[in-house]
Amino acid sequence: MTIRPALLATAADEWRRWGFSAIPIHGTKTIGGRESQPPYVEFVSDYWASVGEPARNGKSASPWSAAFVSFCFKTAAAGDGFPYSEAHWNYCEAIVSKPKAYPRLKLVDPTNGTLGLGDLIWAARGGADCPLAPKSFEAAMQALKKGSWFCSHADIVVALRDGEVDVIGGNVSDSVTKTTYKTVRGKIRDPRHNWLAVVKNSL
Repeated sequence: MTIRPALLATAADEWRRWGFSAIPIHGTKTIGGRESQPPYVEFVSDYWASVGEPARNGKSASPWSAAFVSFCFKTAAAGDGFPYSEAHWNYCEAIVSKPKAYPRLKLVDPTNGTLGLGDLIWAARGGADCPLAPKSFEAAMQALKKGSWFCSHADIVVALRDGEVDVIGGNVSDSVTKTTYKTVRGKIRDPRHNWLAVVKNSL
């Protein structure tokens, strides 16, 4: 039995809990709850608890987007099929380095990887304390294999339409936010990010 329906439902429930924050392709960006405001500041604690850091909340300095992804997979009963972590780099590294431990997860090149519901789409990100991130799938794979950490972000694919994909992620504009990106024939083609991989999920 697949966890996909439960994963999508969990992501949607959290998005609803935060007030339907959204970044559409066409239309106005709207942000509901923000991480530093009650009660949302404590909602973030739920995500941190899933990776063993229950004392952290929305006012903690650490980015919480990977904790959100981990929470969604854990709530959807992924069990030991997902490498829960507070960093996207960490769980991607585990998927690559331990394929027998995580046989239902695989990183594929976003230039030719068709998106599916429940997949993750992984992108590089910058920041004051971030090392220079790779600019391609091949470079990202090499960095993972060499243990060269960099800052990144990933969201959960929750809806697909002709030319568009909806994803839900945490710590996007300080909220749990649904973002719409451009696709071509089911592949990510949106220039707003440096896309590194699609994490194909058959859990």
